[in-house]
Amino acid sequence: MAAAGWFRRAAAAAVPRLPSGLPLVPPPPPAPLAEAQSLVVPGLGAAVGPAMELMAVPKKKVSKYKKGLRNGPKALKPVPVIVRCRCCGRVKLPHFYCCSGERGNPSESSS
Repeated sequence: MAAAGWFRRAAAAAVPRLPSGLPLVPPPPPAPLAEAQSLVVPGLGAAVGPAMELMAVPKKKVSKYKKGLRNGPKALKPVPVIVRCRCCGRVKLPHFYCCSGERGNPSESSS
């Protein structure tokens, strides 16, 4: 450690100083102003600027049980393939026309 302090003092003595004690080192040239400064990230291969879009990332893994609880009501329900007409009692497919609400036998038509 003593050697590091000695080296620092020797380096400081080698730099010419102004009478006020400030080092005589020219300031670095100012960087050119750009409209949007960007940072190149090696893994992404593209410039990442201030308008970088961040995405949501889950904090923990969701178990199969919890996922099943959440998605259970979304499952398809079994649909009855054959139903009976409420008016005449005939077997028909759901959402199909049978007797348009007429009571009795639909084959008998009264004109």
